[in-house]
Amino acid sequence: MLKLLAADGIDPDIQAHYRLITSVRDTIGLHTHDFFELFLILQGSVVHKVNGTRQLLRENTLVFIRDRDVHCYEQTSEGDCQFINLSFYKEVIDELFAFLGAGFPSGKLFEPELPPTLMLSKTEKEYVRYRLDQINLTPINRKLAVKAEVRALLTDLFSRYIRITADKAAPYGQPDWFRKLCQEMRNKEHFTKGTSALVQLSGKSHAYLCRVFKQQLKISPTRFINDLRLSYAENLLLNTDMDILDISLETGLENVSYFYELFKRKHGMTPYRFRQFDSPAAVRVTCEG
Repeated sequence: MLKLLAADGIDPDIQAHYRLITSVRDTIGLHTHDFFELFLILQGSVVHKVNGTRQLLRENTLVFIRDRDVHCYEQTSEGDCQFINLSFYKEVIDELFAFLGAGFPSGKLFEPELPPTLMLSKTEKEYVRYRLDQINLTPINRKLAVKAEVRALLTDLFSRYIRITADKAAPYGQPDWFRKLCQEMRNKEHFTKGTSALVQLSGKSHAYLCRVFKQQLKISPTRFINDLRLSYAENLLLNTDMDILDISLETGLENVSYFYELFKRKHGMTPYRFRQFDSPAAVRVTCEG
């Protein structure tokens, strides 16, 4: 079995390496490594052989590979697979967890036998892909800029998505109906309707849902839904030229002032400023307020 070393394939100044893998045929056999990885499936499906288990992973799946995992990829009968792989030094993950602090359940990411895996919505997949692509778009000779982009990306992805897998790995777990409900609510047709969709999909009372969300996620149902709305809005701000008012309406928030308030609370800036600061587009015709 191969053991890959960070020192042999990852730039020590950047401490990370981005790869777009267009075919399972371009991957190597069973291996382990002394570094960590994130991979995101963009198209198709793949059999992921990891720690003696075979997993069928489909489009929109995000996986965190730890330095103790033994794995490889196999093509499925459904066809080929395309995915993005980001590998990074152990030092990077240690610094990330130190920055996120004791409130982030980093230890729970290492307890399960299988690596943390999360199925994203299509909108979330496009957002993660955009963030990953920013690393590849930064000129490689600007190593400090690439290094900073990697750290900003990992902070975002771990706090936004990977921590969800740690919550699922809690000692008593989450009820199946609750996990399925949260996954269903990631669909635009549901989160745009707000808490009424939660009540309808679950068949439970609003008061009961408030208790369960507080117990399982430490947030209210409204906060959960607004986080989904803001993630969707971020993707539209970064990848479209839609007016901010239209984006607010598209997320299900008809009160644009409330949309601005939520957005500023999360990002410390207005949607307009967020678009200017982070958008890949060279020119955007927008109007604040």
